[in-house]
Order: sequence, then C-alpha cells, then structure tokens
Amino acid sequence: MTGTDRNPIDAALATFLESPVMIIVGSCDDGLLPQVARAAGVVVDRAKGRVDLIVSGWQWPQTIANVGRNGQLAVTFARPADYVSYQLKGRAAIIPASAAHRRRAQHYIEAMIETFAGLGLDQAVAASWLVDLEPQVLRLAVETIFVQTPGEKAGSILEPSR
Repeated sequence: MTGTDRNPIDAALATFLESPVMIIVGSCDDGLLPQVARAAGVVVDRAKGRVDLIVSGWQWPQTIANVGRNGQLAVTFARPADYVSYQLKGRAAIIPASAAHRRRAQHYIEAMIETFAGLGLDQAVAASWLVDLEPQVLRLAVETIFVQTPGEKAGSILEPSR
C-alpha cells in the first residue's frame, strides 16, 4: 500500500500514533550509515497522509541533517506496555516547529513520563529519551505502513481498514 493509492492512516492508527508510544526515528547518511533518534511527539494529518515528528535539534542534529540531504525516513511507533508496533516509511522534509508542535511535544513528554512510571520505570531513566530542546519538525509523507508487533504478522504491510 502506498500513500498515493489511498489514505494510509485510518482513525484507529492515527489515535495509536498520537497516544503515549515510543517513537524511534531512523534515517541514514549519504553512505547509508544508519542513525537512530527519538521523537518527542507527533501530529497526524490523516487527510494528507502525513505525520509531523517533533525532534530535538539539539539532541539529534545528524538525523535532521540526514533528512535535509536525502529525505529518507522510517519511524517505528511502539506501545511500551505490550509492544504493539507499526513502522511508517516515506519521504520527509524539515519544517519549522509551530507553537502547536511545541505544545504537542510537552503533552507527549508528560504522557510518556506517566506511562513509564506506570510500568515501574524511574523518570530519571527515561529523561534522556524525552527531549524537546530546539524542536525541529520532520514532516513525513507516509508511503508504506508495516505491522511490527512481534508475532506472525510482523513485517507485513498494513492494509487500511475499509
């Protein structure tokens, strides 16, 4: 399934993506050396089939540079309680963070601290994962979505609900 075929993000997936889930951002440099970062929140635009990932420019400058050079991005969203996971792939561009993006990042960080605490993880452990200093937005035009939840469907393309 590609974003050009039909809207790749249904309501249930949008709700999942914007819930307190871990957001792991994968990019690569021109030599295909991988770089992993974490996003501090997401804003889903279902109508346009895209997601805005809020990333700390202070913490993840290489990821931002990679996207600026080649636009390639893969993002995994995983719920920490049960590891229900999805990976979105597509082309990304860097846009300025708006006030709404900054608010979303703050809300996300608060929700994740609460989620991790509920799972018994000390706030100090997760603090390095939850950074929104110098926020940048990676706007991902979603082309393909994969189920990544451990099990028999892991790695399969998610077909949109009808």
